[in-house]
Amino acid sequence: MLTILTITLPIFGLIALGYGLCGLKVFNAGDIGVLGKFVMLVALPALLFHATASRSFSSLVDPSFLILLTLAAICTQLITWTLLRLRGVGPGRRAIGTMGSATPNSAFLSFAIMQFVFPEEAASVLAMNMLVESFMLQPVGLTMIASASSQTHGFSPLRRIGSIALSVLKRPFILAILFGTVLSILAVPLPTGLVNLLELLARAASPLALFFIGGSLYGLSLKGNLGLAGFISACKLLLHPTVAFLLLTIAGLLALPLPPGNLYPALILSTAMPVFGIFPIIAQGSGHEGAAALAVTISTALAFVTLTVLLALLV
Repeated sequence: MLTILTITLPIFGLIALGYGLCGLKVFNAGDIGVLGKFVMLVALPALLFHATASRSFSSLVDPSFLILLTLAAICTQLITWTLLRLRGVGPGRRAIGTMGSATPNSAFLSFAIMQFVFPEEAASVLAMNMLVESFMLQPVGLTMIASASSQTHGFSPLRRIGSIALSVLKRPFILAILFGTVLSILAVPLPTGLVNLLELLARAASPLALFFIGGSLYGLSLKGNLGLAGFISACKLLLHPTVAFLLLTIAGLLALPLPPGNLYPALILSTAMPVFGIFPIIAQGSGHEGAAALAVTISTALAFVTLTVLLALLV
């Protein structure tokens, strides 16, 4: 357990540092926003482009990992949606709950942990996680939230889906994955100078991302539906990884292809991450921003315990 704490303590310590320095007014919301923008627009795309372009395509993408990760998310969303429906929760809160229950914080937290425990697979795991989240989880959640909003009545579902798909394709880290994959398939080598630049930028991604998590948590409003936020956090931290483990077990019993080597525990670990950090931003306009912010805060705080225990079991 002490070995595991040497992994989780530095990571959550950096998150706490970001929170504490914002609380002491050393950094303000604007400063934290700039850090987050740098990570999302520069450091993370550089990391993903380098990771995809410098590897063979066969070592970059594992079909069984992608399929099981997607199935785990879909099953978790269906279970969450059903439980909320049985409780009589309205469509708006149901949409928020369904999206938050299966969309992990891969870009800012998961990658940092993977670098410690599975360094060789960390970049490819991040790329596959981001593809599933960007092309499946977030579009489904955004569509549900938009459908539940009275402001979007009159818009055709196809137009709404098309708009969401276009916004996904415009994201810098998605473009980085796509361009890097093309170079990987074509086996085009990167110039040494470009590789060195990309590596420098990639090294900045994890520490800045963790500091950003802490700083952004300080600025979140803690006024919201505590019951819904707690439910989302429980589904994300407990239900999602449990579903992933059950699917892996079933696939093994049926002699179906399984993620090889470290990708097997990495899949479970990927699903055990807390709610993704931009959840409150995505929830804006739904009337449930407070619940989304609370879910991010609660799940991130509790993740120190749940991830420490899970790492002790997996590593």
